[in-house]
Amino acid sequence: MEWLATGLGCGLLAAGFSARYNWWRRRLTGLPVLMYHHVTDELNGTSLAKLRVSPRRFARQLDYLLDHGYVALTLSQALSHAQSGGLTRAVAITFDDGYQDFHSQAWPLLQERGMSATVFLVTGALDDCNRWDLDKGEPQEGILTRQQVIELDGQGVEFGGHTHRHKNLSQLDERGLRLEITGCQKAISDILGRPAKVFSYPYGLVDQAALEAVHRAGFTYACTTKPGLFGAETNPLLVPRIIVKRSDDLLDFRLKLTRGRSRF
Repeated sequence: MEWLATGLGCGLLAAGFSARYNWWRRRLTGLPVLMYHHVTDELNGTSLAKLRVSPRRFARQLDYLLDHGYVALTLSQALSHAQSGGLTRAVAITFDDGYQDFHSQAWPLLQERGMSATVFLVTGALDDCNRWDLDKGEPQEGILTRQQVIELDGQGVEFGGHTHRHKNLSQLDERGLRLEITGCQKAISDILGRPAKVFSYPYGLVDQAALEAVHRAGFTYACTTKPGLFGAETNPLLVPRIIVKRSDDLLDFRLKLTRGRSRF
């Protein structure tokens, strides 16, 4: 009966592995758009530790991309290539909110590897902090300054909109949408001397009114938090993204690039 016990044990291990890593999901075709928030070792008492990827793990993820022939472009570049059928091994690396650790931690690692990235700015928080999170008990975190945005723009970072005050767009009326979306676009244009092409919906929440307001404000592409890959038939104002979490190991990362997710 030893063989039976061994077989049962192996079966349980295989079932556990398949539950943890969804390797059995269908491989997808299209452009992976990765979503990060923080690259930092600091947790600072946050309840959202999953959004804080360590610099060491982030570096390993970038090296994986390089080793497997991915070309990391800005979001607008990558999506343009995806729509035209070029650069089948492209990837877009995006960051929501525009935290200071992008400047101090993430960008140096990207620069070392010749990679680009896109940062979505909460324009009303520049030179300030994440005030939208403070009443939820989250720790205060510094946001990029206007001067840093200008410097990073000159170094190849793409900046997009993430509203003016990080509001839930699905709860706003027409005037509120205009203030958050058009106001955000104007602020970026004033800083960089040109409008932004890309946008990210706060909390991934979007309805038809918000989508139309984003289009009217002059954004070409807009990102959700719905997992998946961007293909030729994808609505450019509903771009899926793959969230990269603190707990993701390299197998998670590999599966997310090819399946859109690594677990339920």
